[in-house]
Amino acid sequence: MSVRRNSIRRRMSRRHPLPAALLLLLALTVVALSACGSDRLSDNQLRSQASAICARTAQAIDNVPVPNTPDQGGRFLRRGLLQLGPQLTRLRALRAPTDLDPEYQQALTSANRELATISTYEERIRGGADVIDTFRALETTLTPIVENENRAWTDLELPACLRR
Repeated sequence: MSVRRNSIRRRMSRRHPLPAALLLLLALTVVALSACGSDRLSDNQLRSQASAICARTAQAIDNVPVPNTPDQGGRFLRRGLLQLGPQLTRLRALRAPTDLDPEYQQALTSANRELATISTYEERIRGGADVIDTFRALETTLTPIVENENRAWTDLELPACLRR
């Protein structure tokens, strides 16, 4: 029994290159992961990526035909919502740098309020509300929301995201 135990000890005490290689690989992995530990963007990355998202959305919204008759009003809002919803989703996926995050969250909150407000008024039109009166009420309701949103985008130096 003691001969066998000594043999096991000898085998266990020998240096094997495999465990050392595994330890080195583990150490390198830890270092690599710690370097990638933050998925937050830099200021420039945020501005570049958010600007690209907003510019694409603005172009798509510019291509939505302006209604010529009241019966086209609801369709106009629906088409705008089809652009604004995905834009907000893509903007939310961006992780702002810590120093810009409060302003970025404010902009996203305002954009969300804008989207919800347009959606509410679009539903009213779909429900039979007068289109002209609904558009007037929508404009009145949206004005302070868009002003807050534009202030946040301006503070973030993201003019492409300003609402017109």
